[in-house]
Amino acid sequence: MAKHLLLLLLYIPLLILSDAWAQSDNSFKNNAPKKLVIHMGELPGLINLDGSGPFVDFVRFLDDQDPNTQIEITVFPIHRAINGIVQGSADLMLPAVRPTKTVTDLPFAFSSESFGDVTHVLYTHKNNPLPVDVLWTNPKPYTIEAVPYYMPFKVERSHGIEQSLRRLAAGRIDGFVWAQEEADMMLKQLGLTNIRRAHFADFQDVFVIPKGEKGEAIDAYLTALITRLRDSGALAREYYKVHRPYVDWQPE
Repeated sequence: MAKHLLLLLLYIPLLILSDAWAQSDNSFKNNAPKKLVIHMGELPGLINLDGSGPFVDFVRFLDDQDPNTQIEITVFPIHRAINGIVQGSADLMLPAVRPTKTVTDLPFAFSSESFGDVTHVLYTHKNNPLPVDVLWTNPKPYTIEAVPYYMPFKVERSHGIEQSLRRLAAGRIDGFVWAQEEADMMLKQLGLTNIRRAHFADFQDVFVIPKGEKGEAIDAYLTALITRLRDSGALAREYYKVHRPYVDWQPE
């Protein structure tokens, strides 16, 4: 009798937990949009204009997780991808990094949940290396090109990875900060050997979403999807194919 009572006491919590999971799953399905349009900005090697690349594959992986929602993917030059959100023709946009400070003047918002950390590298000239700690302590004397909106201090806008790396190699700027995989691919392609690399910081990879009620609904869906995948361990495995922790190497 005591044994049966113990089994019953163990079984009841499992029933309650199972019912909670089922309710959560039904809520997720009921609130899921039928279709999401994502515009992805070209990043050669990661997001290619022909729809290939590991970052595109990552979005396809997300799409496969929910049969109730279709994610329609189109790749554009980055400025056109961002305009898709601003003009209302897209529900999501990648790539994007969460700002390190509150930004209110952008015509779009960011997803609450990040799906991973993207390593950023400081590229400097080999003959005039700039230590990362020096830059963090006193950035004002230096001309650094990067993406302004999420940098923790004032920088000059980079108009492209290749342009910034060439300007740096020619000694026209003091440094260039960019996501590791994208900039490293271009650095190797250009064959520049007078550039030094150093780990700058890790920033949160996020989705760009619309502002307002539409964006809030999309954000709720993304939060549920990303949380489930993170808890299962699948999110980290797939994201590792896109961005990895800092790799310590130097051009030769």
